[in-house]
Amino acid sequence: MSKIYIFAIAIFALAFVACTENNTNVNAEKMALEKMAKTPGFTWIYLEMDKYEPKAEILPEIQRKFNSAEHTFIVFAKPSCSCPGKHLQTPAFLKTLETAGIPLDKCELYSLSSINNNHPYESTIKLKDLPTIIVMKAGKPVYSVSDTINTITNANPNSGITVEDALLLGLTE
Repeated sequence: MSKIYIFAIAIFALAFVACTENNTNVNAEKMALEKMAKTPGFTWIYLEMDKYEPKAEILPEIQRKFNSAEHTFIVFAKPSCSCPGKHLQTPAFLKTLETAGIPLDKCELYSLSSINNNHPYESTIKLKDLPTIIVMKAGKPVYSVSDTINTITNANPNSGITVEDALLLGLTE
């Protein structure tokens, strides 16, 4: 009988430990695009940037709306993101900036393993999904490119909204 009792306690203890939340704080890592492209899980980023063709008719409007003194961008991305289609938002966004002539140094890139990772914008940006692409104006978040794409695509999968469509909307905020 005592073996059954000990076994039951061991199972209970194991279940308790397995269900205990891991409170280890993990920080987002800020990286330049060159470093990101060499990081395991992001080695595909240049390949996808090369494949992406932004809508040329929108680029002049993006250039007009972009204010170098006011606008910056924050990108939170997950290595090896396997979310269908979503992982392509990051390289599409970066290619759009590049093609529109917006310097990539206006964009802060962060690698995260989870939306729960600590990041420098926690007080103003709550991550709901990865990737998350934010338009900042005068140092404050004003628009989420990724949330717009995800919301519209979820409501209408055939909407055809592109990263550059959402970016243009964000630059008008």
